[in-house]
Amino acid sequence: MEFHKVKKVVIVTEAFIMDDVLKVVNDLGVGGYTVSTVTGKGTKGIRHGSGILDTLFKNVKIDIVVDEETAKEVMVSVRDKFFKTYAGIVYMEDVEVLRPDRFRASRSTA
Repeated sequence: MEFHKVKKVVIVTEAFIMDDVLKVVNDLGVGGYTVSTVTGKGTKGIRHGSGILDTLFKNVKIDIVVDEETAKEVMVSVRDKFFKTYAGIVYMEDVEVLRPDRFRASRSTA
């Protein structure tokens, strides 16, 4: 069994901008991602809720597994387009996968 090194990019940001962030991710050719609703505490305070306005004040965590070049492009693009205005963090981790062909970006040549 052969393991292949790739990168996991984790983006934690406001649910309000999730669709816009995912558009940037998709435009960079990322073929898949996982989104989770999360709560926590950071420099902008505590994010949690249990009322009608929950969806407005929730954070999401977007996990993306891609090659290193795409990972860096995603990180810089998300930071530059969103994190001057909106709360969020982005970081990268080393991970290993069994099927590396599943984690290559596919950019269209339009």
